Amino acid sequence: GVAGLRDGGAAMASLMNLSAYLVPLLALILGCGAIIDEKQRGTLDLTLVYPISTGEYFLGSFLGYAGALILALVCGLVPTGVVLRLWAEIDVTEYLLLLALVSLLAVVFLALSFLVSLLARDRARAVASSVLVWIVAVFVFDLVLVGMLIGYSGEIPAKLFGVLLLLNPSDVYRLLCFQSIGSAASPLGLATVMPPFSALTLTGVLLLWAAVPLALSHQIFNRRVAADRLV
Repeated sequence: GVAGLRDGGAAMASLMNLSAYLVPLLALILGCGAIIDEKQRGTLDLTLVYPISTGEYFLGSFLGYAGALILALVCGLVPTGVVLRLWAEIDVTEYLLLLALVSLLAVVFLALSFLVSLLARDRARAVASSVLVWIVAVFVFDLVLVGMLIGYSGEIPAKLFGVLLLLNPSDVYRLLCFQSIGSAASPLGLATVMPPFSALTLTGVLLLWAAVPLALSHQIFNRRVAADRLV
């Protein structure tokens, strides 16, 4: 009677927080050597001989990695959802929405991993940089915010605190879950300080977190391929 699944909301909140830690790491490690590895093996030069543009190659590579990542998440989370439905009576609609948000978070960090990979120019440095990005996004950023709240208690306006949360895609994901999934809106972490942002606004911010790094990565990739200085 002490351990076990007794509340669907608690299970959803726990799964949401677990995804916020593990999914970014999975996406960053998966994509950190996506293009650099192909350049070092020589397959990139062979592929670009065919009548495709660098933009088509870049977009196709990203979509391929994103598809593989989302498929892995679906294969892991769908059986988990079936178990939670049978034993914790979670809401199926909310769980599917959580799966969609987790997939969006994965795409965001996959886009960041492509940017890290191109900036690092080497797989070893890309892996180290990806782990550093993960540590900052998942741990350090929130610790800094908590330190600011403790050090300047009552002096930080709610709007400013909300804007600071938007600077971290992991926090945007959490806030979006709290906004969209009622059973996960229990007072966990940042749920107790909800900034006044709608779910639509938070979704747009999370999409920007995917679009901006991807656009920057595409520009860097095009310039370096044209100069033959990718690695």
